[in-house]
Amino acid sequence: MLAQEGAEVIVVDYSCPDGTADYVASEHPEAKIVRVEGQKGFSNWNARNRGAAVATGDILLFCDADTILAKNAVQKLARALPQKSFGYFSRLTTEKFNRSGSRLAKNQLRGFHVIPARVFKALGGYDDVPVGYAAGGDTDLEDRMMLRGLKGVQLSEGIVEDVIEHPAQTRFTHHADPITLSYAAGLLYRRAKLALLRQTMKANLPLKTRQNIYRAARNAAADIVAGKNVATLSVAFEKRVIGMPRQLGFEQGEHTASIVVRINMKNKMDRPPE
Repeated sequence: MLAQEGAEVIVVDYSCPDGTADYVASEHPEAKIVRVEGQKGFSNWNARNRGAAVATGDILLFCDADTILAKNAVQKLARALPQKSFGYFSRLTTEKFNRSGSRLAKNQLRGFHVIPARVFKALGGYDDVPVGYAAGGDTDLEDRMMLRGLKGVQLSEGIVEDVIEHPAQTRFTHHADPITLSYAAGLLYRRAKLALLRQTMKANLPLKTRQNIYRAARNAAADIVAGKNVATLSVAFEKRVIGMPRQLGFEQGEHTASIVVRINMKNKMDRPPE
């Protein structure tokens, strides 16, 4: 990353127990360091927001620690992205780096994003309300960018040279919630949130609203963790009193509009995959 011409490299140490910030400061002082201390659970999305907050460039490139950039990748990206667009890797493109055949590794470059800084700021960055691995902060941001009229551009080969292989367990070791809960809660949350954003056409929902929805999504996802096949989230987004025709025998009524999101699990496996 430091070899990329004209690139500003920012390393975020999110309460890493291995002392990443100290190592980078000693061995690679040309990199900027952001220290986030006192956190017990890892948040990829909060970490990215912290790094973006100190970035000075017009384009933000979010790259995980296991990803090795190809030579001149930044220059290639600058030429590849048209106006009003963002860059991402499709699952098909990342498959060539999945030598172990791990199902989790199929998505290992899905969090690689190239985003105009002004767009990222206008959208409030990644939504860091959901917690845990696979909660979907990357998918959420892509959905919101497309709602605002940006076009997603699939990045081609020649950007990433390689991905460092590592055991699947290391992907979620430091997350507070187990992946069963974080994935199901994140899916329920994102679907409900996207439906609400389409109704309001806003860049994002207020923080308190998002926290309330995620709390409800997490509670609903507990059914999946408990071994049930179905989890349901219901979010009321409009509630008001309305007048009623006297012929109905009532003077007033109450109108409530809700969004219902349901996960229905199928084809249960004898045992979870390794």
